[in-house]
Amino acid sequence: MDLVTEALRELSRVHALEVADRGMEDVWIMDSGCSRHMTGHRNLNPVSTKEYITFEDNGQGKVMGVGSISLSAKLSLREVAFVRNLGFNLVSVSQLLDEGFEVRFKKGACCVLDAEEILVCSLLPFGLVFRVDLTSVSAPARRLVASPSADIWNSMGLIRGLPKLRAKKDFICHPCRHGKMVAASHIPVSQVMTSYPGELLHMDTVGPAQVASVSGKWYVLVVVDDFSRFSWVFFMEFKDEAFGFVRDLVLRLRNESHKAMRAIRSDNGGEFRNSRFENFCRDLGLEHQFSSPYTPPQNGVVERKNRTLVEMARTMLDEHRTPRRFWAEAVNTACYIAN
Repeated sequence: MDLVTEALRELSRVHALEVADRGMEDVWIMDSGCSRHMTGHRNLNPVSTKEYITFEDNGQGKVMGVGSISLSAKLSLREVAFVRNLGFNLVSVSQLLDEGFEVRFKKGACCVLDAEEILVCSLLPFGLVFRVDLTSVSAPARRLVASPSADIWNSMGLIRGLPKLRAKKDFICHPCRHGKMVAASHIPVSQVMTSYPGELLHMDTVGPAQVASVSGKWYVLVVVDDFSRFSWVFFMEFKDEAFGFVRDLVLRLRNESHKAMRAIRSDNGGEFRNSRFENFCRDLGLEHQFSSPYTPPQNGVVERKNRTLVEMARTMLDEHRTPRRFWAEAVNTACYIAN
């Protein structure tokens, strides 16, 4: 208590006028050196034990009583010793810590927090020491930490000089909502939209494969009839071979069917969207329908068929431990089984 006593003597000399006006009965000094809460201005429950407190000048003060003192609704000091000849009220930092409080000393932000980090009281400079300030806890408040909204701190009165802000309830962060948007699912079509076989053909390419087939092919052209879901597969070394297979298939179906073919549907791949397909469809009076870019569900009939054929072929190769170069034969077999 040497440094504290010296500071208190200096405090008495500098703040003599203030002490005279207010009195020291209600001034509590935060002391990190004393072992317990002490006061010399209150009469507490008398004690029969002979306990003495030793001061800096080797003088002693007898403990006349022990009790509890409530400084505010949030701060109640327990086991406070009433010491004779003690001229100040001292709050023990170590005893506060034992009671579950947290004492923080930072430049311009000294305070006492409870176990939930709610502000209990502030500590203001008082000469060379700090005194307990209970005027700043009229409303519930938390410590100053980073927060997504300054409205909360402003409503608690913790930010000085900040104008009053109106809190927004049910606030929606539009940038966050836009950044997390995902495309809505396409409504599945459970019924066939055509009236007869050969009216509409769906087509798509798959590849390149990881290894070339036995005949040196890398790609698969898959064509599906919309009405019957009958499918054809053609194997290609290059994608631009797709036009020749589609032209031959369309001409053959026109000769075999008694009803006219109306349209073909594909994605925007270069193997389909070119002048050869455009001239061919114009000459035969076919409508070439294209799905939207990066929207496979719009061409979902053939996309699903692609997955079915690839999964069936992979299963057959794995079951019999067949080399991967026979993938074209496996896909052709899968198409035959599916039809």
